[in-house]
Amino acid sequence: MHPLAATGRPFDLFAGLPLHPLAVHVPVVLLPLGALGLLVLIVVPRWRAPLAWPVVGILGVAMVGALVAKLSGEALAERVGSPGQHEQLGNWLLATSAVLFVAALAWWLWQRRSARARRSTGVMGVLAGMLLGALALGAVIIAVLTGHSGATSVWSDRVAAPPAQTPSSPSPDASDNEGDGDDDISIAEVASHDDSASCWVAIEGTVYDVTSWVARHPGGPDRILAICGTDASEDFGEEHAGQALPTEQLSQFAIGELAER
Repeated sequence: MHPLAATGRPFDLFAGLPLHPLAVHVPVVLLPLGALGLLVLIVVPRWRAPLAWPVVGILGVAMVGALVAKLSGEALAERVGSPGQHEQLGNWLLATSAVLFVAALAWWLWQRRSARARRSTGVMGVLAGMLLGALALGAVIIAVLTGHSGATSVWSDRVAAPPAQTPSSPSPDASDNEGDGDDDISIAEVASHDDSASCWVAIEGTVYDVTSWVARHPGGPDRILAICGTDASEDFGEEHAGQALPTEQLSQFAIGELAER
């Protein structure tokens, strides 16, 4: 396997492979760990002194990791296209990790100062703990959703996809086009398959049945539904020019050649 060519973007590659799959594990693992540790500190005051700084430190590393994951994700998107919902959740992950880190640090400094002055934080302390706890729970949820959406975009088509169709075993719809023994499909026939129930596209002279890919496209189903029943050569070229993975994924949906007009 040939090493990937660098794009010149920072955080693009590490050891010849995309950095993002490695970087994203830092916030996805450490943010829930730090958030759960923070919840323990809120509930168990006697553990605050020995554990507060390690927990705040973990949240700080998670925040930096979320930033690196975002930058490396943008570099990876240049190669394989936008991941849609995963990208949006990644933005939320970065924002949440930053807010939680700052809030946890401010809360702990306030708690320590009050303890040194031997005064109770009273009702304000309880309310602050409740708000911080809610933020920590939200961070856990966002981290889980971000990790899940990333795993889905990478693995759903490999684990759950039906076997790729080949010319020797064409789809039922494609068999209607085998008139005199050739597999050429007219653009009119392609145009008749223009919705989520049956979505065909023509790209660079080849016809693809991408019906099963509509719901699994990383950029969302609307990207595919917009080109169903059309010659999408230009659209595909603009979105994925020079990207090996989308071309490889597309090839498994080929059902025939586009007939010359």
